[in-house]
This record gives sequence, C-alpha cells and structure tokens, in this order.
Amino acid sequence: MTTHLTVDGIGAVELTITDQGRGRAVLLLHGGAGPQSVNGFAGLLAESARVIAPVHPGFDATPRPEALTSPRDLAALYVALLDTLDLTDVTVVGNSIGGWIAAEIALLRSPRVSGMVLVDAVGIDVADHPVADFFSLTLDDVARLSYHDPDRFRIDPSAMTGAQRQVMAGNRATLAVYGATMTDTSLRGRLADAGLPTLVVWGESDRIVDPDYGRAFAAAIPGARFELLPGTGHVPQIETPGRLLAAILAFAADICRVSVVGPDEGEVTFTGPIRMRILEDGTTTRHRLGLGEITIAPHTEGPPQHRHAQHDEGFYVVSGTARFTVGKESHDAGAGTLVMVPPGAPHTFANPGDEPAVLLNTFTPDLYVQYFRDLGDMIASGRPMTDEAVTEVMSRYATTPATEYTP
Repeated sequence: MTTHLTVDGIGAVELTITDQGRGRAVLLLHGGAGPQSVNGFAGLLAESARVIAPVHPGFDATPRPEALTSPRDLAALYVALLDTLDLTDVTVVGNSIGGWIAAEIALLRSPRVSGMVLVDAVGIDVADHPVADFFSLTLDDVARLSYHDPDRFRIDPSAMTGAQRQVMAGNRATLAVYGATMTDTSLRGRLADAGLPTLVVWGESDRIVDPDYGRAFAAAIPGARFELLPGTGHVPQIETPGRLLAAILAFAADICRVSVVGPDEGEVTFTGPIRMRILEDGTTTRHRLGLGEITIAPHTEGPPQHRHAQHDEGFYVVSGTARFTVGKESHDAGAGTLVMVPPGAPHTFANPGDEPAVLLNTFTPDLYVQYFRDLGDMIASGRPMTDEAVTEVMSRYATTPATEYTP
C-alpha cells in the first residue's frame, strides 16, 4: 500500500509499506539489501505481531524527494508514519542501515516507540573495527562477508533479468545517498540520549560489521543488552530467521514485564543513620522514573543543601516527620505530605524527631538513582564521607551544592 506523508524540512513523501499481522506493533526497517531482505521475515514475525515494513524511498524504484538524504531524515519520516497510523507501544527493528535509522528514531524520543532491536546495525564509528566498504565489493564479496555459509546465498548476476539488475543498481545508488560511508561520527556520542530499552543482536560470523563493533554499539546505549547469534552473518532475518525471531519475541516480552518489589526486596545501596533502598532504577519505566525509599534515623541531618539541574525530585512522607529546608525556609512534613522539588531549587532534608522517618523518593527522569549507588560504593570502600567527596559524586549527576546556604 502507499501512504502520503508531509515531514517538516522534507515536504511531501510518497511511502510504500506493507502492513500485516495483529497485536503489538513492530516497525521493521530493511537494510541496504532492499525490502526483499525482510519480506519473508516480516511474514514470520506477523504470526506474533502487527508488522509495518516500509520501503525506504528510492529503493525498488520508489520515488525519493531530493530533500530526503539521510537516516535522520528517514527517522523523522517513520515517526510521522507512526503518528499517521496512530500506533503506540511500537518496537522498532532495523537491520544494517535500518538499524542506524532505528537508532535515530530512538533519539527523536517519540512517545509512540517503546523499544528497539538493532540487528547487525551500521552507523557508528569504531576505531579498529571499520564497516566494510560495501561500494567497493563485488556480489561475491558481499556474500562472503555477509553470511556464515555464503555458498547458500550467492547471487549469480548472469541469472538475473535486466529489470532485476536495474533495480539492484537503483538500490545501490539510493543506499549511497543515505549512507555513503555507513557511519556518522556523531552518532556514537549521541546514543547516550537514546533512552529506550534496546536489544543489540549480532551475527557471530558477520564480517561487514564484526561482533566487537556490535558490542561497541550496545555499550553506547544506556542499558542496552547484546546478544550474539551463532551460525549467523550480517542478515540473520535471511540466514537464521528462527533465532532472530526468538530473540525479538523474548525482548518484547521482557520490556512489558511488570516489576513487583516486596517489602524486604529492592537494592539497598547503603545503611546507617540514612538508609536508601532502590525500588525502581528506571529499567521498568524506560528511564522516565526512578524510585527509592529513604529511612532516616531520629535526630539525623541530611546532605548539605544542593540543586539538581536535570531532574525533578519528590519526597512523600510515609511515616514519622521530616524537616525539609529550602533556602532559608524550613518545613516540618508529617506522614501523608508530598514535597516536590523542581530543577534549580536548593533543598535538603533531616529528621529532627524522636522516631524514624520513612520517605518515598522519586526522580524524574531516573538520573539520580546512580548517585546513590556511587555513594554506597564510596561507603563500602571505606572512603571518608567528606563534603568534598560527596560533592564530587553529586557533580556526576548534574547536581551542585547550594553554597550560599552553607551553615
């Protein structure tokens, strides 16, 4: 089917897509091998999900607007497609340059996308692990580098029709427009802001982009998981579709998992006069929310006043009484009280009473969870908890002391 979209900075785009299956939506993005490289896998995946598979404009002789020239442009196009189709909770799956496009979609932070699977993706620059120069390769070279068992998948050009050769040449030319070098030197650094549950799947025998390149891709994305597929090269959807399908379905089930943390569970980062128990570290909430339980012993002071630059912080008093100091003002908050602290507001807390105080502590997004882990590591190592040491740990998470309120 063909749909017509309008994208800012690009204009009108005529987009060819297939839409099959039912259930949770998957946006399936093909690589430089063209849409036929995912067609069979789309049918297999459609037995478990609704699969939308677009043809990147310019491939298979489809029209490409002159302004549509990069994976970033394609990412904007596909976010517009999801908006038009009114899809939510979409998993984006991309192979090769389709994986690069998927990564760019993640960076656009569309609320319609809930996870991504990068399958032998290209796009980042990794020293000593270059992407093979596809445009200098013969068809025989492509097969040799792309497959664990290349003899099963070699293409004989002499057996192709003139029309098939013309389509292949057109696809190659379009691929050169979108990614001539198959890398964007800025992408690896930008992936720190991807913010989506991510599975990076790699063929063990991929020689277009080797597994160490894949591991670097996964390491660049916070929380991403890397999975190696044995007996597989650059296009698992063709060579070992069953293994790829199992990996995708397991990942999709995992990101829908509900977290239940019991009263004696969770991650205790440190104990003592102040005890912190992490209840949600952002894994379940896709890093939108972190949650902890703070228990403050009687007559205990908290940290010096400080400001957060990149997250909101909330405190709900579960039991006891906590004293919140904001600049020069103090507020005694009993059970049932909520205190919300926006970025930039100076604040600290303490327990001046005779009973323990228990606070539910929220972080939106989850940035500050790691601060408590780092603080726990510092305590466990025996490093003195000086103001200077705590300030250094805070600085890692866009937090600074409010020195003008230091006693």
